[in-house]
Amino acid sequence: MALARFILIFFIIFFLIRVVTRFIFKKYVKNMQKRYEDKQQQYYQKREGDVTIKSSEKGDKKIDDDIGDYVDYEEVDDD
Repeated sequence: MALARFILIFFIIFFLIRVVTRFIFKKYVKNMQKRYEDKQQQYYQKREGDVTIKSSEKGDKKIDDDIGDYVDYEEVDDD
């Protein structure tokens, strides 16, 4: 009797978890789709002639001293 009760409770809990996760997943996917559509809409709503500047963070370029030697360049005439 205890085994049958355990199996019944297990399947009920499994079914409830399955329904709840399916609902949450659908909600999550719809939310992500709406965000994507909003971003696309904002991108295409720009008027012609508008200037947008996207800047990235400029990091200091660090070059190690042991990279190599500096070589002077001289042009050679083919005369």
